[in-house]
Amino acid sequence: MTARPRPLVLAVVVGTGVVAVSTGALFTRAAYQAAGAGTLGGGLLLALSRMGVTCLLSSGAWARRASRPGPLPPGTRRRTVVAGLLLGLHFATWLPSLAFTSIAASVTLVTTVPIWVALMMWLRGERPSARSAAGIAIAVAGGALVAFGDAGGADAGSNPLLGDALALVAAITFAAHLMLSRSVQQRGLGLWQWTSVVTAIGFLTVLPLGLLVAPGDGPYPLGFWLAAVGLALVPQMVGHSSFTWSVRWLSPTLVSVAILLEPLLSSLGGIVLFDEVPGPLVAVGAVVLVAGVAVTTVAESGTAPTPAEEAVIPT
Repeated sequence: MTARPRPLVLAVVVGTGVVAVSTGALFTRAAYQAAGAGTLGGGLLLALSRMGVTCLLSSGAWARRASRPGPLPPGTRRRTVVAGLLLGLHFATWLPSLAFTSIAASVTLVTTVPIWVALMMWLRGERPSARSAAGIAIAVAGGALVAFGDAGGADAGSNPLLGDALALVAAITFAAHLMLSRSVQQRGLGLWQWTSVVTAIGFLTVLPLGLLVAPGDGPYPLGFWLAAVGLALVPQMVGHSSFTWSVRWLSPTLVSVAILLEPLLSSLGGIVLFDEVPGPLVAVGAVVLVAGVAVTTVAESGTAPTPAEEAVIPT
């Protein structure tokens, strides 16, 4: 049996993961600046690059599964395909959202995944507790402040309401993806096997649209491609892997709350690197929204484990 790591090691791993995922929006903004502007085509190309590199790096696990085939319970393949479609839609909406809205607004809105998971569980008949409902209400109020503040901000982007809407769609699709991930992994697919196959399906989902739209916004310079590779390696492979490893030893709720530092770190990075200062109302709304997500996450920690507790970060 593997010994539990020391608290300092766990803290360093979680801290590294938070910093790594916080660079996702920064790599995306750097890619857009290298290309001269953020566009839908550029965002789709970044989504394809992120999923493609991740799929290649995790393909060994799926190859090992394929070399030892065994029966999977009925419905597993269907759930896996749908989860892959949802993952593709997540990246195909979140990364383009940063072409139209601010880093602060996009990252804050996309981290509302626990809220949408709680609402989906509610629709399935699992009524949230009073604290969960209060957290959802607080988050909705914060989201409204972000949207209104972003619409009138000087650094809000070319179409902030569209960008904010895309970020919300990204959060919702990832929440639905997580609703399927737990049941599929329980049906016989390991973490890396699951990651490789759903990422491949997500890549194939976005590929036709990317091929249709992205070439019209090109050609893309070397800086764009370097940022695209960094987007796959740092927030995806380093950040997500850190959280996957740490939840074996720590409460998923604790890790989820730690990840709520992502909007703060991403926004600070946007200020330092790109001189992108969020408006006062956006900043206030972000704090309120994150507080609501934190309340909901902690309240839900007292119930049975949910998909949000097994894969706690969307970006």
